[in-house]
Amino acid sequence: MGDPVYYWRIIGGLFFSFLISLIAFLWQRLSLDGMFAAIVVGTLLFGLGGWPMAAVVLFFFVSSTAISGIQDDLARDDSENERRSGLQVWANGFWMIVCLVLAVTFESPVFLLGAISAIAVATADTWATELRSIKTGSTFLLSTFEPAAPGTDGGVSLKGSLWGVGGSLSTAVISMYVFSLQLEAGFVIFIAGFLGCLIDSYFGAAFQRTNRPLAIPAIQIQISMNNNAVNAVSTGAGALLAIISGIVII
Repeated sequence: MGDPVYYWRIIGGLFFSFLISLIAFLWQRLSLDGMFAAIVVGTLLFGLGGWPMAAVVLFFFVSSTAISGIQDDLARDDSENERRSGLQVWANGFWMIVCLVLAVTFESPVFLLGAISAIAVATADTWATELRSIKTGSTFLLSTFEPAAPGTDGGVSLKGSLWGVGGSLSTAVISMYVFSLQLEAGFVIFIAGFLGCLIDSYFGAAFQRTNRPLAIPAIQIQISMNNNAVNAVSTGAGALLAIISGIVII
């Protein structure tokens, strides 16, 4: 972290993340606190991960924003066209930043796989959610396999799952190109990204849909599993899966 390159990256990250976040705010895709959160996340990711990591996150942001915008125009009323808040930004970006800090601190590539996989989860989940099937009878709950209405928290459809595969696979391919990763690393990112997406659906069905808190017996605490919490759990799980797989396979 004493390398001057990191400091110049942080300065550049601050500039570019401010510019992109401001555009997203003016485009009504980010709230004001969401813009500030995106600036912090963008500054850190560029400072720690450089252009390659910025390219991966930019792909997630641009593709997700474009897909959400199309869906808003085609299938939703204006009341549902909400800006992303700061909590939503951190729910998708927190574990990526943690993994990047660990990657730089320990100079270990497995933590970089974790950071990329966290974004692969977010991309897969967003694509699967926004491009899900809207046909009656096409959706079921991953926790119980019972039929559910399209759009139900934790609902899974074949169409949405295929888009989730596409989101994770696209992230893996882009990461292999910008980071010059081997095929094994790309496979780890792809699998971890899609499995994280499925974990998101499971927790959404088992906890978010039913408003049931997640109990952690070891520390006697219960966590309210809203959408942000589910996203944080799934991106963290995807990152952890990638780190473990990276240690074993690569």
